[in-house]
Amino acid sequence: RIGLMFGPENTGLTNEDLDLCQFYSTIPTADFSSLNLAQAVAIHCYELYMAMVFGNSRPAQSVDYANSFDLEGMYGHVSEALSEITFLDDNNQIYWMRSIRRFLGRVQLTKKEASLIRGICRKFLWHSRNQSKNV
Repeated sequence: RIGLMFGPENTGLTNEDLDLCQFYSTIPTADFSSLNLAQAVAIHCYELYMAMVFGNSRPAQSVDYANSFDLEGMYGHVSEALSEITFLDDNNQIYWMRSIRRFLGRVQLTKKEASLIRGICRKFLWHSRNQSKNV
């Protein structure tokens, strides 16, 4: 499933809104700094229609991409693991996690890859917590 998110005309999307997106789309506007909402929706609908009608005629490969639920769970484990080693703290957690979300979002992780990252984080956390008990 695909969902499109458009922000208010006067402010656009917030960083918190963008954190929920796996992909971003922009419309180049040479002479104007922005478009109104109706124009942006119309252009995106037109582009989607053109892609459906004239797009690649090859059958799409069946790839099991990670969905929002998979990704949010993975980001939670990444955040927890990075906090454990104090890479993230209360002063910089939002900043660094936003950057991590953006670069991992560009990769288009599969469910298996997101699960692998979660497994690495879980194992890392287990070792970190059990190592401190043995010291």
